[in-house]
Amino acid sequence: MNRKQMILALGLSALCGCAGMVRQTKPAPVERLDGSGISAPVLAIESGDMVQFVNADARPHQIYSSDCAELSSTLLNPGETWSTAVGSGPKLCHFQDLLAPQAAGYNGKVEVHDDLAERRMVSPE
Repeated sequence: MNRKQMILALGLSALCGCAGMVRQTKPAPVERLDGSGISAPVLAIESGDMVQFVNADARPHQIYSSDCAELSSTLLNPGETWSTAVGSGPKLCHFQDLLAPQAAGYNGKVEVHDDLAERRMVSPE
């Protein structure tokens, strides 16, 4: 094996080793709003994950959260989608449809977990 091949092999080995350390990307949970309410009253996600809201209803909706400002959307007309990254947890974010605040079917929660912080609390030093 010549010097160039050895350097290339070492470089590729290092890249392969680092690839396992990268956080796996997963699709954002989707909260669907339709005529009967939201699709999942409780979502569980990790800190920094994305959440997507899809208006599958014939009327507009607007998500509002007094707990977690990042969950408050702009007006979502029928067919529109809105995504947001949820901040650091652990925390519990309540949300509702600002245009139908009394409609219980449009109230929900996002449980934001911080897997790394939870592992630090459990693992011995």
